Amino acid sequence: MKQRSVKIIPAILALAGVAALLVWGFMEGRKEQAMEAERERPVKAPSRVSVQGNEVVITIDQATLEKSAITLAPLAALSHRGEQRATGTVLQLAEFMGARNGYVAAKAQLEKARALLAASRSEYERLKLLNADNRNVSDKALQAAEAAWRADEATLQGATASLKALNGSVRQRWGGVIAGWLFEGSPAFDRLAQQKDLLIQVTFPPDAPVTAGPRSIQVQTGEEGRPIAARLVSPAPVTDPRIQGVSFFYAAAAQPGLLPGMNVVARIPVGPTLHGAVVPSSAVVWWQGKAWAYLQRGSDSFVRREIPTSVPVKDGFFVAAGLSPEDRVVVSGAQLLLSEESRPQTSGGEEKGDND
Repeated sequence: MKQRSVKIIPAILALAGVAALLVWGFMEGRKEQAMEAERERPVKAPSRVSVQGNEVVITIDQATLEKSAITLAPLAALSHRGEQRATGTVLQLAEFMGARNGYVAAKAQLEKARALLAASRSEYERLKLLNADNRNVSDKALQAAEAAWRADEATLQGATASLKALNGSVRQRWGGVIAGWLFEGSPAFDRLAQQKDLLIQVTFPPDAPVTAGPRSIQVQTGEEGRPIAARLVSPAPVTDPRIQGVSFFYAAAAQPGLLPGMNVVARIPVGPTLHGAVVPSSAVVWWQGKAWAYLQRGSDSFVRREIPTSVPVKDGFFVAAGLSPEDRVVVSGAQLLLSEESRPQTSGGEEKGDND
């Protein structure tokens, strides 16, 4: 019996050791699983978005700003007047020069007819006196002189009518001012003929409240063209058939990039002068079909502000109210702030299920 007991005890001890190892292995496995689960648990970043009053505020510390390459710049001040846009065409003056040549020829014919009439009338008067003085000249010679005088008179009437018709057609096409240049051969005409100046017909839209052309305007070849000064010449007696609005003639100094036949855009200042600021294009982000910019509020806070785009200016948009040159906007990294604002935010407490 003693021998049997001695054999059983080591077996029990061995089983106990195995059980202890199994328990230790199980506990270590649970501990490793718990540590792995803890490592895989998402890190909850602190919320950077809050609501203060009626504004959504994004707060980002200085280190994150530098790391994200978010930069700011103050707004530029600008005084701006409203603009009325019009379409212009740099006119080709072949027709104009042709009218000048026709006028010169018609004027020459008129002067020739006057000279011939004066000569034939004088000759008729001379022969008439001789005929009356004891028939020193025959009646036949007197009749021939009278016929020549009457013919020259008719020729003068025809030349006068032709010149008057040409005068009328030129005035109907170009107006009184330019017709005067053409007929008188003025310095203004010479500048056009020598292509030192170009003539531009500017036509306003039919609904534009324009009754008189501004004395000076700026024109440009396309939206990005360099502004070119143009001075008012006169109202145009005919309109651009494509636009059907009120037209005016303007003269501009000839320069590279401005050629006859080109279409130009005219911008005419209208209304009062407004004082505001320019939001640069680099600061604008588009969201839900609208333009937005992020303004700095404090050293590390930003708010999103809608930007009106009805008044585009060079390198940005003019804003007359709600912003000032003292404001600073995000000019690089605004899209990152929009992404941060749009990101789903977690609450400050633990998510449901963490305590289960």
